[in-house]
Amino acid sequence: MKRFLLLICFNFISLVLYANGITLPEHSKIKELSSFRIMGAIDLRTEKDYSSEVKYRTLNHEGGMKVTVLEILKSAVQDNESGKWFYVLLTSPIWVDSGEWIEKYQKFLIFLPDDMPVFDFEE
Repeated sequence: MKRFLLLICFNFISLVLYANGITLPEHSKIKELSSFRIMGAIDLRTEKDYSSEVKYRTLNHEGGMKVTVLEILKSAVQDNESGKWFYVLLTSPIWVDSGEWIEKYQKFLIFLPDDMPVFDFEE
């Protein structure tokens, strides 16, 4: 019975997290100053240079990474995935895979694969 209740609670929490806002399965509506949440592991570069070293990698957890787009840079293929480069402002603090806590209001260069949906989208 406890497992059943835990399963119901987990499903309800997941539903609430994903039902809060608009989910974009593709990125054509993303513009400068768009805000959204990214779920999944994303490489974060502190320099606005495509070949710069990856400084951090996000964790794939339920909170995701909340960002505001500062610039849309270019479409590209990275690690055999099509996507776009964005220069973003982190709008909520996050944990990264090194165990570090990254405070909000830092700027990062990210590559967002075309097949990675974004959540809680706001234009």
